[in-house]
Amino acid sequence: MLKTALIACALLAATPAGAATPSPAEIEKAERAFAADGLALGVRDSFLKHMADDAIVFRPGPVSAKALYEKRPSSKTLRLEWWPQKVVIARSGDLGLSVGPAVVNGQRGGYYATIWRKGPDGQWKWIYDGGAEADAASAPDASTPAIQGVTAAKGSRSPDEALEAVRSAEAALAQAAAGDAPAAYRAVLASDAWLTGPGGTETLKPSDLAGRLGLRPARMTIGMEGGGAARAGDLVWTHGTAGWSSSSDRPVAAHYMHVWQRRAEGWRLIFETLNTDT
Repeated sequence: MLKTALIACALLAATPAGAATPSPAEIEKAERAFAADGLALGVRDSFLKHMADDAIVFRPGPVSAKALYEKRPSSKTLRLEWWPQKVVIARSGDLGLSVGPAVVNGQRGGYYATIWRKGPDGQWKWIYDGGAEADAASAPDASTPAIQGVTAAKGSRSPDEALEAVRSAEAALAQAAAGDAPAAYRAVLASDAWLTGPGGTETLKPSDLAGRLGLRPARMTIGMEGGGAARAGDLVWTHGTAGWSSSSDRPVAAHYMHVWQRRAEGWRLIFETLNTDT
């Protein structure tokens, strides 16, 4: 009885009684402000303005985004446009995901993905930004409000506990994917999950799970390298390495970004970006 009461108190502490459930619209607002600055300031200056000091990007593995962009000159030559099509927020209102189509010099490309974190000052800054293959041609235009993903009904006792639970889920996914990758993903994907990448999936929508798993390598190696959790312990993002053999037995190396959410049925993978290294 005492243990149950202590757990309940911990969960209440993560989301104070009477506190309003945060809205995914916060993530949409942050992303649209970032995108507007992308046109007004150019890629370098807008990315630096909206990133956290510890933000990462893949090149092809994770590197400091701040160090990378500070070396670039200010320029508006490249016209990069993007807008959120789907947004998700943690129940503690401090971590979120934004996904949507990207347009380079007027041509639609793939999909971007951004992980957002709210700092102590209340400002949203991105801590991961990347993109991967998906059918952006059929995506709605920038005037369409973003789809608001579900917010978890409950969290964990702490961010550390949530991160460890997801670390175990990643390990289980890796073990199963070594034998049957499509089946391994089917076992952990939420029904409303979105997937982008790897190369060769440009004609598939992010929500086409059947089509994407049908093109998934038969066997994959997966290794988690890092990540973070929301204060409420309901939303966790991870990144790591992946690998498989092509149809011609050529080794393929990749890096991934995952977002996991605590659902009623347990931890479920709600998003993956899978970037093949080039």
